Amino acid sequence: MKLSSAFVALAACVVGANAQACSSYVVRKEIRSLTPTEWSRTARVVNLLQQSGWFAWYAYLHTANFEIIHGCEIFFPFHRRFLRDFEKVGQQYDPQFFLPYWDEMRDYANPAASTVLSPNYIGTNGKGNDHCVQDGNVANWKMTYPNSHCLRRQYNNGSKINSWYSPEYVQSMLSRSANMAQLRPAIEYSIHGSVHLALGGDMIMDWSPNDFAFWLHHANMDRLWFVWQMQNPAQNFWNIAGVDAKGNPLNLRSTLPYFNDQIVSTMQLGYVDMCFFYDNGSTVTNRKRSLPNKRDEKKCIPRPAAVIPPLNNGVFDNVNDLPIPSDTYVKDTIVASLPSDILNKWFPTYTNLPATGQNGTDYSNVPPAPLDDADYSSSSVSAESSSVYASGSSSEDSEYSDVDDSIDSESSDFPINGDYSAIAVPTDDGSGILNENESTEGDYSQSYQMFDVDENPDAYGIDGSGPKYPMPNPFPMSAQWVKMHHLSPDVVREHYSQATEFVTDMNSAGYQSPFAKGVTDNSSSPDNSSGSASASVEDDASSADVASNTDTVAA
Repeated sequence: MKLSSAFVALAACVVGANAQACSSYVVRKEIRSLTPTEWSRTARVVNLLQQSGWFAWYAYLHTANFEIIHGCEIFFPFHRRFLRDFEKVGQQYDPQFFLPYWDEMRDYANPAASTVLSPNYIGTNGKGNDHCVQDGNVANWKMTYPNSHCLRRQYNNGSKINSWYSPEYVQSMLSRSANMAQLRPAIEYSIHGSVHLALGGDMIMDWSPNDFAFWLHHANMDRLWFVWQMQNPAQNFWNIAGVDAKGNPLNLRSTLPYFNDQIVSTMQLGYVDMCFFYDNGSTVTNRKRSLPNKRDEKKCIPRPAAVIPPLNNGVFDNVNDLPIPSDTYVKDTIVASLPSDILNKWFPTYTNLPATGQNGTDYSNVPPAPLDDADYSSSSVSAESSSVYASGSSSEDSEYSDVDDSIDSESSDFPINGDYSAIAVPTDDGSGILNENESTEGDYSQSYQMFDVDENPDAYGIDGSGPKYPMPNPFPMSAQWVKMHHLSPDVVREHYSQATEFVTDMNSAGYQSPFAKGVTDNSSSPDNSSGSASASVEDDASSADVASNTDTVAA
């Protein structure tokens, strides 16, 4: 999709004299809010991309760059650029194509019951010994990368999926993160990894872009980054504090692996090549519009507020019916429901920052990018040649190898025909996993209990108090996932400890999550869940063993 050469004067005041505003853009919607026509278009284009070899290409590209796009602050800008590239290729097949996102947080209590994971959308759990997906828009897909196999999924709890992270906790992470070096691990080590591991199969491998679920999932991760950017624009919008995979400080002029674009080119939706918005902030209210006359201008009125389904005993009967993102909805319920000490502890910005508007993305409070006026659509400035934009804590365990130099950045302009010899593929001998000398000290293990009934009986309705549907603990990461991503076990444990402490505090405060009804067999009392839900997450063999030729676990 070509961009107009015209400049938008007001937009230039925000991002710099040579920032180019998109002449047109698409609005990414939550997949369940698509009209039948929109979903039909999406499914058709996605299948054309699969047939043309594009899913194999992006799986290859992700694998080739895997070790330098995870575990460091390149994570968000790279994946935003990666998703936009996929979306642009889809628009070559249909100019109206856009990449939907999956608001997975609303499904956190019982993910397998999500309508998204149904034959009506992206299909269910894999079937048979090979765990092949046999329904949905990806039914019976034959993948060619890294070898010939069916598209696989293998849920992490048999036919069910263990609970993952709630919209409340995701909002807490957004509120508590003061810079990218805090936001990135908070998201990457929680909802990001949790969904990959929950679906299993191809989704836990380096080549996870084989599954269309990857694209929906990462579109939501990108949306959360944008929500964070807009929650406090003066602090967050241009913040890229952190390091790359080698430990080099990042700044807005740092370049993205493979694409060689500068990070700044990904930072503002609606500009340069980021010609999209999200439906919880879908238009730029301070951009000039090309309206032919005053009569047409009068037709531009705000969209009425969406109708929210009523709650029943404090919860939604059907979480699939929510017309706005779950993280947006809980922001209001949290402020109204929590005592000040809990609110200040977990949501420190809620009392002094306005909520993001739902009828537009107002860039009027966004400061100019801290750049000179040089054209940042190219990569003339290296990461090492300019100073860090904002200081912050460095990323953990950032010893990675370089990107495969044999990959040509121009080769994504056309589908390729299965020649992936340039990249080594992990095999069942574990060669794709770091050896003991390369890995961080110690192995990751984490016990799991869905409800801490024994430790906090009052918080779980045992004596008639507490929420009717208590919030479950999220399922932790696996040992193999932590090792494959070169992560510090201690850091991952600390993030998980914060998540379970959050759950305890919310339940103890009597907070009723509107999305918690989906907890299986727990509508009246969690008594019988505490023992059966206990587990030790060390090897996660049931999730990892998806094929005889692939044992390494990635995301």
